[in-house]
Amino acid sequence: MMSGAPLACMPDAATPAASVVVLGGGLAGMATAYILARSGVRDVTIVESGGTLGGLADSFQRDGHFYPLGYHHILHRDRTLLFFLELIGALPQVRWRRIRMLFHLGGECYDLASPSGFLRFPMSLGDKARFVRLMAMAFTKRDWSEWHDRSAAELIDRCAGPGVREALFERLTRLKFELPCSEVSGAWLGARLHFREGSAPLGYIPRANWTKVLCDGVTRLLEEAGVRVRLRARVARLLTAGTRVTEAELASGERIGADRFVSTVPTEVYLGLIPQERTPELERIRYSALLSVICATRQEVRPDAYWTNLASLDRTACAIFLLSSLNPTIGSPGDTCINFVTHLRGRDRPLFRESDEQLTARYLEDFRAIFGFELAPFWTNVARVPMYSPVFGRSFRNPPLRSASWTNVYFAGNYRTFPSIVSTGTALGSGLETGRVLLEELGRRSDLPAAVARFRLRRMPRG
Repeated sequence: MMSGAPLACMPDAATPAASVVVLGGGLAGMATAYILARSGVRDVTIVESGGTLGGLADSFQRDGHFYPLGYHHILHRDRTLLFFLELIGALPQVRWRRIRMLFHLGGECYDLASPSGFLRFPMSLGDKARFVRLMAMAFTKRDWSEWHDRSAAELIDRCAGPGVREALFERLTRLKFELPCSEVSGAWLGARLHFREGSAPLGYIPRANWTKVLCDGVTRLLEEAGVRVRLRARVARLLTAGTRVTEAELASGERIGADRFVSTVPTEVYLGLIPQERTPELERIRYSALLSVICATRQEVRPDAYWTNLASLDRTACAIFLLSSLNPTIGSPGDTCINFVTHLRGRDRPLFRESDEQLTARYLEDFRAIFGFELAPFWTNVARVPMYSPVFGRSFRNPPLRSASWTNVYFAGNYRTFPSIVSTGTALGSGLETGRVLLEELGRRSDLPAAVARFRLRRMPRG
């Protein structure tokens, strides 16, 4: 399934030894540490405040089964993710399914991928023709850099018209960011349309939670490469001398020194560790928050749609995912696994602070309103993510890879992958990119970025 076997690491024997501390054990941090250690940097340490590696790709366990904290699916264009799945030996297990994405509006569900659903959707025939033209253009367009500093409203109005924007896209940007199209990046929306999440087959691993398979596999790669991992180790501050960061001081008072530091934590967290930082763009980044409630029931849910967007904007949930529609083997036989998701503009929203019981009651009411019967879950898991994704406003810019304040500090994470769709693969890819640059400064090279670029998905077995 992978064209071109990875080469051996290529260190320059004459280069001096180096030590690197990676702040954050999410996928970006894991990829950074892996490429460094695999390429001959022997002193690499990941410092992670949580109890496991993986970050937003982490899992929870119920009754012997693992579940994601929130919806995750494998995209067939996510080359970096597919490469890592192949690297850990999991890609042959991946199965692909076409899913249904619905838009619930005015008490009705519409499947825009079906002719009948598209015709029924409340939009004029002229606007529907312009919408089709927009989607065809977005599918073939890879480079959206010309839409930097321009809004999603300008993009949709120019390529499809205000009617299309008002009927559909104003609803979608409010579901995602609680913002109108005029305040959302046109480059981000264009890249999102290019990926066509709702129309292409999505991947999963039968009888498993694929994000756990990924995190466990990459953790194993780190162990084999000799990376040290410090879990439950919260960094309290970064210490400096001159123009360099010298040590990370933990909440326990322990200090970990290194020659170089890579921050993969949210920018707000990093700036709290070192307030003197003045790298352009970092201070401007704001994060959305996420509420994700997953539950299991033995009730049958119809319509059987993986992804239902609640486009009327009058419910607590932004979307309802039937996880068992994509992965029929998730959980125990006969279970239906449901994920209620709410995107918030920030963690200061009152809804984010409501109790588990209040949130669950809200989502049960959403379910009754959409599906027409009372949901009876036999377990429920509530996850709150205070810093989920950067808010991609019209003026969003990726911060530089290197700190402008400290000569030995580097950055990686999904806040550096704009305007690409935020995914597990882009987090991994950002880590590889930062690791590659750091290696070049050390006089070393890695074959991994080239191997990812050569990767081709040869088969997509259906399941």
